[in-house]
Amino acid sequence: MSNREAYIKKAEAQLKEWGAQIDLLKAKGENLAADTEIEFKKKLDEAEEKRAELSSYLDQLADKTDSIWDDIKDEAEEKWNTVSKTFSDFVDKFK
Repeated sequence: MSNREAYIKKAEAQLKEWGAQIDLLKAKGENLAADTEIEFKKKLDEAEEKRAELSSYLDQLADKTDSIWDDIKDEAEEKWNTVSKTFSDFVDKFK
């Protein structure tokens, strides 16, 4: 398995986990006070948007050849880190 394929597989697994976390947090969000609910929904929308962007980006990566992987690996890591931080911050705030 190439580095690109391993990266995509790892990212897809993380996307599924984040999807499950979003579902769990949505359920918790239903019990929040009105003022907190507004912030919760804003952060949830942001997390879902970042997840969708990364998913779309991974679909694009799947179409690339292994030879191009070294050229775009840093960009992929940056996107991954951005989404990971968004989710981590969101989950920490609304646990």
